Amino acid sequence: MHAAFILLLLLFLSYGPAFSATPSATPEFRPSLIRQAPEQFLEQAMQQPAPNSSSYWLELAYAQLLLNQRESALVNIEQAIALAVLLDDQPLFQAQLYHTKAEIYGRLYRNTELGIEALQQALQWLEPLQDERARKEKNELYESLAQAHLQNSDYAQAIFYAEKSLAEAMLPQQEMNAHFLLGRLHLQMNRINQAFSHFQSTLTLATQLEAYHAYPLVQLRYGIGYQKMGLPEQALQAFLQAKEGFSNYQRERAYINSLLRVASVQLDQNWQDEQTYAYLQEALQLSHQHGDAYSIAESKFYLGQWYQLQQQQALAYDYFEQAVSIATQINSHSLLNQVQLILAESLLQQQEFERAKSLFQQLTIEPEDHSQALFLRYRYAELAAELAAWQQDWQQAFHYSQLARALRFDDLREQYQLKLDYLHQGTPAAAMVDSHPAFLPSYWLITVTATLLLLVVVLGRFGWQHRQRLTPNQLIFSRQWIQFSEKLVAEQRQKLPLQLMAVTLRGCQQYKQRHGEVQLRQALISLLQSLNFPEIIQVTIHSDVLWLGLNCPDDQLPALEQKVLLHLGQQRKALKPIPQLQTLVLPLQAMLGEPFKAQHLQALREAVWLSWYLAEQLNPSDDNLYLQLKVLEQRPCEWMAENIRQDLLNALQLGSIELWQQQRLLNPSIKELIE
Repeated sequence: MHAAFILLLLLFLSYGPAFSATPSATPEFRPSLIRQAPEQFLEQAMQQPAPNSSSYWLELAYAQLLLNQRESALVNIEQAIALAVLLDDQPLFQAQLYHTKAEIYGRLYRNTELGIEALQQALQWLEPLQDERARKEKNELYESLAQAHLQNSDYAQAIFYAEKSLAEAMLPQQEMNAHFLLGRLHLQMNRINQAFSHFQSTLTLATQLEAYHAYPLVQLRYGIGYQKMGLPEQALQAFLQAKEGFSNYQRERAYINSLLRVASVQLDQNWQDEQTYAYLQEALQLSHQHGDAYSIAESKFYLGQWYQLQQQQALAYDYFEQAVSIATQINSHSLLNQVQLILAESLLQQQEFERAKSLFQQLTIEPEDHSQALFLRYRYAELAAELAAWQQDWQQAFHYSQLARALRFDDLREQYQLKLDYLHQGTPAAAMVDSHPAFLPSYWLITVTATLLLLVVVLGRFGWQHRQRLTPNQLIFSRQWIQFSEKLVAEQRQKLPLQLMAVTLRGCQQYKQRHGEVQLRQALISLLQSLNFPEIIQVTIHSDVLWLGLNCPDDQLPALEQKVLLHLGQQRKALKPIPQLQTLVLPLQAMLGEPFKAQHLQALREAVWLSWYLAEQLNPSDDNLYLQLKVLEQRPCEWMAENIRQDLLNALQLGSIELWQQQRLLNPSIKELIE
C-alpha cells in the first residue's frame, strides 16, 4: 500500500504541471543563444520530446522566425501563448511572447496592423512592471512600436514611442538606438535640426561604445541629405564612405542600399560609365541572394536609366517593365510611381503617345497632394501638360504647364529653406569630426543637412517588416527569347561563370499533340514555380523548352544541377499525367567563347536538340533523360557556320565536347551510332 501511494504521488508530480495553474519553474527565453545558430537549435529542439513548457514553444517559434518559416512560427507562438495562460506564467515572459508574435506578423506576414495589436498586448503585461528586466523589455517594445507606426506613416505615434524608448533606456547601446530612430523620424518630417541633434547623440554614444558600425549608417543619411539639397558631389562622397563602411562591417543589406544610392547620384548627373553599371549589377546580384524584392526592383529601375543613357531603349524599357512588375507585387506605390513616370516620359520622347498615355493614367500621383514628393508632383504635371498638348487640349496643357512651373519653384525653395535653416542653427555634427577620421571626414559632416524621405521609406521596409519574397523566376522571366539572350549577354560583362540549362518534357511533341499546346506550356510553367535558387539569373520559355541562365562556377555545377533536378522531379509529380523529363546543362563561355553575342546563343540551341536526339537514340526507354555537355577545348565550334550540326558531331567524335548522361559518357556510343 505504501509503495503504491509513493508511485501515485510520483505520477501526480510528473503530470501535475499540465493541470496546475502554478508553473513548476520560471520560463526562460534565450534569444541570444538561438540567434547564434537557429538551424542547429531548431534541429536539436525538434528531436527532443516536447516538454510541457511555454518557453519551449516560444524558442521554437523564435528560431523559425529567424529562418523565415512563417506558418510554423505562428502556430508555435500561439501554442506558447495558450500554454502560458494555462500555467499562469509571469507577466514579463508573457510580454515576450506577444513581442515575438508581433515580430512574426511584421517580418514574415507584412501585417503591420496585427503586429501593432500584438505589441499593445505585450505592453499591457509590461506597463505595471518597474524592475530592471522589465525596463529593458519596455525599451525594446517601445522601439518596435515606433518602427511599426513608422510603417503606417503615423509619425506622431512613432515619435511618441521612440521618445518613450529613449526614456526607458538604461544602457548606452539602448540610448544610441533610440537616438538613431528619433533622428530618422524627425528627418522623415523634415525637422532637420532635431534630427541632426539626435544623430549627434548617436555618434557620441557610438564612439564611447566603439560601435563604429553605426558610423556608415549615419553617413548614408547625410548623403541623402546632400542629395535632397542638390549637392551631388558631397552626396556621392558620403555614399561612397558609407559603402566602404558597410563593406568593412559586412552589412550586406545596407551595403546594397549604399550601392544603389551611389548609382542614383551618378545617374542624376548623367554618368554612364562602366563603374555605375558595375555597382548596379552588384546590387542586383546581392539583392537576388537575399530575396530582397524591393532592392531588386530598385536595381532594375536604375539599370533601366543606365541603358537609357546608353541609348539602348529596348533594354531600358525591359528593365523598367520588370521594375514595374515587382513594385506592383510588393505594393510599393512610391517606387511604382517613379518607374512608371520615367517610363512614360521616355515613351513620350520616342513619340509613343498612346503607350505613354496608358502609363500616365496608371499613376497615383496627385499634384495637389502635399504628402507626396515634390519632384514627383512637378514631373507629373510636366508630363500631363505634354500629353494634353499632343491631344490639342490647349486649356489643360496651359493649366498643367503653369502648375508644373509653380511646383518646380516650390521644390527649389524647399531646398534653399533646408540649407538656410541648417545654417541658422549651426552644425551639430561638427563636434564629432575627429572621433573616427576614417569614417567621418569633417568636410561633409560640417555641412550636412536634409530630409530622409527616400531612405526612411527604404530602411523602414528593411527594418521592422520584411517585404513579400518573390521567387527568382517571377523576377527575371523574359517573355521572348531575344530578351533572354540579351540579358545573358549583358551578364557576361560581370565576368560571371554562366551556364545554360534546358528543360522540357520527354516526348513533348507527343504530349502537345495529345493534350494541346496550352497544357504543355502550363506544364512548363508549373515546373518553374517555386524554383527559388539564387544561381538562376535568367528564365524564359521558348520552343516548348524551359531555359534557365545560371551563375555558377563549373566545380559547383553538379551540386546545383542535383538541387534543380530534385525540385523538378517533385514538381512534375503534380502534373497529370505525370511526365518524364529531359534536361541538358552546358557551360556558356566555354562553348561560345568570350565575349559571345545573342546570335551565338541562337545557334547554341542546335547543341541542345542534337544532344537530346543522340541520347534518345541511345536510351529509348521512358526514364528521365538528364544530360550534361562538357567542353575540353574552348569554343569547339564555329557557331555562325551554316552546317553547325555537322560541326557539333565532329566535335563529339573528336572528344572536344563530351556528352554525359549522369555519370555515363556517351561519346563512344555516339561514334558507333554515327558509323
